[in-house]
Amino acid sequence: MAKIAIYCRVSTQMQNTDRQREELLSLAKSKSIDIPEKHIYVDVISGFSKTEIRPKFTELMKAVDNKEINEIWFSELTRLGRSSVELLSEIENFQRKGIKLYFQKQNLTVETNNTDIATKVLLSVLAVSSTYEIELFAERSLSGKINKVKNGGGIGGDNNAFGYMNDSNKKMVIREDEAKIIQYIYNEYANGKSTIEIADNLNANNITTSLSTRVKESAERRKNKGLEPKENPHYTKSTKKWKANMISKILSNELYTGHRHIIFHKPNLDKDIKKEPEIVYEYDEQVEELRIISDELFERVKQRLLQGHYNKNNAIKHENLLKHKMKCGECGSNFSVGKSTENSTGYLTGGRSYKCYGRINRHDKPSICTQGAEVKQWRLDGLILTLSLQMFARTDIKTKTEQQINDLNNRNQTLTKLIEDNQTTLSNETETYKKQLLRLSRLDEDTTVESLLIELQNEFQTKKQTLETEINQYHKEQTANSITIKNLQHITSQANLYQRMDEIWRNKNLVQTMTNEMIDTITLYRPHPHWILVITKYRNNMEMWGTLKTCKYRNDEMFFDEMVCSHGIEFHTWVINNSEQCFNYNKETKLFHYNGNSTIYTEITQGTYTFDELNKILYDTQWIGSYPFYCYENNEYNINPVPEKENKKSH
Repeated sequence: MAKIAIYCRVSTQMQNTDRQREELLSLAKSKSIDIPEKHIYVDVISGFSKTEIRPKFTELMKAVDNKEINEIWFSELTRLGRSSVELLSEIENFQRKGIKLYFQKQNLTVETNNTDIATKVLLSVLAVSSTYEIELFAERSLSGKINKVKNGGGIGGDNNAFGYMNDSNKKMVIREDEAKIIQYIYNEYANGKSTIEIADNLNANNITTSLSTRVKESAERRKNKGLEPKENPHYTKSTKKWKANMISKILSNELYTGHRHIIFHKPNLDKDIKKEPEIVYEYDEQVEELRIISDELFERVKQRLLQGHYNKNNAIKHENLLKHKMKCGECGSNFSVGKSTENSTGYLTGGRSYKCYGRINRHDKPSICTQGAEVKQWRLDGLILTLSLQMFARTDIKTKTEQQINDLNNRNQTLTKLIEDNQTTLSNETETYKKQLLRLSRLDEDTTVESLLIELQNEFQTKKQTLETEINQYHKEQTANSITIKNLQHITSQANLYQRMDEIWRNKNLVQTMTNEMIDTITLYRPHPHWILVITKYRNNMEMWGTLKTCKYRNDEMFFDEMVCSHGIEFHTWVINNSEQCFNYNKETKLFHYNGNSTIYTEITQGTYTFDELNKILYDTQWIGSYPFYCYENNEYNINPVPEKENKKSH
């Protein structure tokens, strides 16, 4: 006696389960078959998710193992598996368990006995065709979303953001009633109110949340169409009320300044293959028509949010300007940041330090670096900023970056052609594979045909995976190039940075942007017991060398001149532009070599030098500079100036 179950699986992007369920139940009724409710299993997958969780399918398998079911009906093949490999594997699994399968759309029954070669071939053809249709649907769906955004329409998160909606032309526009609330939230927070206070005030005035408003409007639209209200599991008493985290999300959303940034990923239909999301298209535009908040107000709010974030957990969430750029030249380790044990007097006390991770002695891993540096954070930050400004002053940034931008744009055009070619090849290979499967189905059944089928399947899967991997790599390179282009354009727009030094020192955001976008690596060596060599490499292939002390500076090495330096005490350092690669350092011998080919350092004689020897030469030839301290997190330290008699500057 047949014990039949129905299984429905849908993507919310494609269809609802009601149609699948009703069609299969109608078929059962026509055959006078009664399928109990407990044997109707429905899984709803949110979009083309990378990892699908199918709780009802798990329940179905338990019922199969308990012998409660011996036959399963599906609306079509893809309800059982998204990819051809997954689909055929699941069919074989059910056959081993003695389960009969029926697929309504294909009018195909797979018996429990050993399936003949013709049926195997037919299943392979149908599996490839079905999954290919899904892939085409996913691509078309994604293409539709991209075009919608390009044409000004709202999708996903930004369309659902509080303050916006789609007009009758499907174009994203400001929702004026909610925009006033957005402005209220920003102004209140900028003027000192907390997120909790703002949320309480909104609730007290019966201001509805975004979700609450959208649910009510959806119910009204369904009512006007004569439909029953659709239950929303996320719509609860809690979602009707404003909460502090809702306010925080609004305050940090750059969309309210008119900046739309949406990344579209290629749907991964094969959940068994773990891979990084492939970026298909990145939309990044400034749309002034969508602006609700001014840049100045957004920046004020951003600064307060950052300060609140810092105060919440100073020890853990401290902003470290250079940490992720640094490495130890002696052992290759990264750097950690912690509280400094140094209590200096005379110019600055306390603070935090960068420390070579390799020199830290841990229980699980003893220290491996005896020469690794530990430097005060404000010393190194100040030096790097000074070196960077010197680099900008000596570089024709505009010319170099424009050429690099052109080269990257040309490369992206080449990549687009390669992607299109691979996609065409993949489509052709898929069609060829289907035709070959059909030819095999017409041959007489024997072991040779089955062997050819397996060989053909393996060959196709190898080609398919190779092409998809290449396409993914090309997309990644395109995305990386696009990000670089954006960064270079920003740098070009700030080509007069050196002339705006005071603004740079005072604008932490500008400093952070410059550091993140321009600096590639910062390598620290110890050529001398009391000195650290700092080699900074920039993304434009330039290189700057500087030095700083690991111990306290002497009074004659410190300066405080408000006319020259309005940001604190200055310290002696090398300021070497080594972009010509005329200087080399050997960490094994701790010797420096100058090849004499520099167009800058013509006063220095070719040769090999110790640290002290090269240091004296640089002093004598006046290639020694100075740098003020810079505390990225908070530059309002109390500075005790050096006595007047010691306040003299030599370069």
